[in-house]
Amino acid sequence: MRIEPIEVLALKKLALISGALANSLSDKSAAREQRLLTRGLIDVVNRAELENIRL
Repeated sequence: MRIEPIEVLALKKLALISGALANSLSDKSAAREQRLLTRGLIDVVNRAELENIRL
């Protein structure tokens, strides 16, 4: 599956927002869960960027 560069940019912005949310949460469990989701999103972005470079 190919992710277009504009979609990668949108995912990067979403990762930034997700990370900011994780930092602002006072509930430690919710913050930890949000950080894990952010890391997963960053992994998707990195993989998409690598795939786009190969093409």
